[in-house]
Amino acid sequence: MPDIDNPYGIFARYSADLSLFLLVADCGQLSRAAELAGLSQPRLSQRMKSLEEALGKGLLRRERRGVALTRDGQALRAALAPHLGEAAAGFARFQRPARRRTVVIETDLAFASLRFLPVFPSLCAAFPELGLSLLTRQLPEAGADREADLRIRMEPRQEESERTCCLFPERVMAVCSPGFLAAHPGLARPDPLQGLPLIELTSEHGAPWFTWSNWLEQLGPEPEVRGGGERISFNSYDHVIQAAEKGLGVALGWRGLIDSRLETGALVPALPAAARAEIESGHGYMLRMLARQPGEELRAVYAWIRDNFSG
Repeated sequence: MPDIDNPYGIFARYSADLSLFLLVADCGQLSRAAELAGLSQPRLSQRMKSLEEALGKGLLRRERRGVALTRDGQALRAALAPHLGEAAAGFARFQRPARRRTVVIETDLAFASLRFLPVFPSLCAAFPELGLSLLTRQLPEAGADREADLRIRMEPRQEESERTCCLFPERVMAVCSPGFLAAHPGLARPDPLQGLPLIELTSEHGAPWFTWSNWLEQLGPEPEVRGGGERISFNSYDHVIQAAEKGLGVALGWRGLIDSRLETGALVPALPAAARAEIESGHGYMLRMLARQPGEELRAVYAWIRDNFSG
């Protein structure tokens, strides 16, 4: 017979019903197997009878609470289950889309909203084969985080290496809206901030960035220069900048984060030219690779961020 040398052809005739047979054998009930197969119970029962007739052997014994396998049914199950089960699992894996490698970048809310998100689409376009995820915290922890592959954090500047670089140093100036500057001509006096509302970012003691207190101490020792009036506090630097743009007071502006606002004129330097200091600290936004053995993809993302943000 021509089919003797064509086992796939023979198997193809029965493959669907044999798969249903194994499902019935696993469930022990025609009703449950029919539900899983998306068939009616009468239709499944008919297909099992057709399979038994085609093979010339009884496979199932109908009982009050379901079905049981005959001796031939047990033999057929033993012959098929390991191989068809493996084939079914392999086909399921084949159907599932391959999981993309994900690179998680952790940074603070200020850097994310004011600097990173505007260029994040370009980063994703540069690495279409990767899943890029941005994890934001008010103050990222200095220790290793299993969730993150890269970290961008304000911290003391250190010597650069293959795994660490400074994207830009901490340089801070006082800024306000053009309208606020026009409405407060006193900003041109020697005691420019005396009595003016100062917008600040709330933080725990020892936050690794300038606060109004330590920035004013760096600006000058005179008490009137270190002054200021009402303090308006927000727990998000994005809100600090929005409040300054709305004319609510004077804020500290980090170069590298607010440059686009200065370029468009949404914010302007608050102090006169003679006192318009950009005070620089020993801190900066440091980019670090956290993985002990970073792969080529992670190194490429690190290099992209370094090249597009450094300066």
